Amino acid sequence: MEQNQTHGNSTDGMQEIVRVDASFEPLIPKFMANRKKETVSMQQALDAQDFETVRTISHGIKGAGGSYGFDRITEFGAAIERAAKAADAETISREIPLLAAYLDRVAIVYE
Repeated sequence: MEQNQTHGNSTDGMQEIVRVDASFEPLIPKFMANRKKETVSMQQALDAQDFETVRTISHGIKGAGGSYGFDRITEFGAAIERAAKAADAETISREIPLLAAYLDRVAIVYE
């Protein structure tokens, strides 16, 4: 599984292509929907200053991303998890929207 960025970067809103093993195709829509729900849950936890919940959710995101070939999701999860461990609300509030934007713009190619 290989990830290719077509143009742009994680902050400019351009579409990114992720190449995913075709055997994962039936699982990917639910996988992506769950990550989107988790961004909402993390934001709600952050709003409540519940860093442990943010840490728990982001830890799961970190593990799940790589399992399906989404290295950027893993990177976001790891960054948010580190920030949650440090109770760094500023970093978390920056990273959650970046993760949400990535989830909205990623294009999946099955190989």
